[in-house]
Amino acid sequence: MSTAGDYDILTDQGSSFSLHLSYQEDSGVAKSLNTFSGRMQVRRSPADPDMILSITGSTCDHTTGNAHASAITGGGSTGEFTGTGGVAGSGYMKMDVTAQGATNGGTGGILISIDANTMEDVPAGKHWYDLEIYSGVTVHKLIKGRFEVDREITR
Repeated sequence: MSTAGDYDILTDQGSSFSLHLSYQEDSGVAKSLNTFSGRMQVRRSPADPDMILSITGSTCDHTTGNAHASAITGGGSTGEFTGTGGVAGSGYMKMDVTAQGATNGGTGGILISIDANTMEDVPAGKHWYDLEIYSGVTVHKLIKGRFEVDREITR
């Protein structure tokens, strides 16, 4: 049985956000994510039914470099939304890419990017998140932890 790694994220309100991680075998060899999709949610607390951010994505098309499906949803000016609400944001989750977004396949890389406008509406404070990959009924929670946002001063 495996458990998700603990990784706390500290970011700034109103700044572009980027996170790249590499999913690897214990030997350090990258795992291909060719059949997987990903999802990440940020909430004020693990039990909160409302979300602050929802990010989904899939393996990239290695010809175009675009994720087959990718979406960022934020809470807009209210900061939170239910599963059916929210405001579309700009950004993506791309899978099987390098930190620069190159799509040569089999890298095990997951790249998440969220634009500054979407991050501007994320409430300052200490929130919670997790990141999962899934294929059919197989789900692997990769990382989880705090998603801390420092308040924007210049606005």
